[in-house]
Amino acid sequence: MRNCVVIVLCLSCLLPLAGQDVSKPTVSSEPLTTDQIAVYRVVLKDFRKSDQSLLNVAAETELQDISRFSSQQCMEGVAPEVPAGIVHRIGDSSLLGSKIALVDRDEQQQQVDKNDPQNLMKRAIDDHEKVSDQQIDKSVKRAFESGLFTLSEIAFDKTHRHAIVTYSFVCGGLCGSGRTLVLRRVGQNWKVSRTCGGWVS
Repeated sequence: MRNCVVIVLCLSCLLPLAGQDVSKPTVSSEPLTTDQIAVYRVVLKDFRKSDQSLLNVAAETELQDISRFSSQQCMEGVAPEVPAGIVHRIGDSSLLGSKIALVDRDEQQQQVDKNDPQNLMKRAIDDHEKVSDQQIDKSVKRAFESGLFTLSEIAFDKTHRHAIVTYSFVCGGLCGSGRTLVLRRVGQNWKVSRTCGGWVS
């Protein structure tokens, strides 16, 4: 079973400055390339390990921001080119492997909020409702089943021998994990070479 995590968000960081023009990313009209698909498959394998339960994957990628890793040792020897304001829509779940359900990010987030285990714990604390271990187990199971997995855009270097991608899995306010991976091409395959950052508990 996947681990839970405490997620701390800076809400003020997410709000645009007054008068600032914040445009939505452009969805590419081009399909995913062979390399992009191969990298995403490796990332999913890294996350899932041997877990073969159905995974809800956002049908649209997110923008990649690697600026916070530029000074770290894990970026040494990698000069990625970040796509400017471009994201992709994943048109076919089978491209990413089996047991994948492509979902609308906003709609699935509503399911995550609805099935958040914190809701049960809040009732136990605030309303003094008795909560059994079985209820907690079922709540956590529902949370994982409705969790949302999101992939970032891939930043390849000029030679297409290295790639950087970020993923996240959120199953509630206190439940989830994420990593930023550096991959390298080995022959015709892609392999994870190192991790630039991650959060998990």
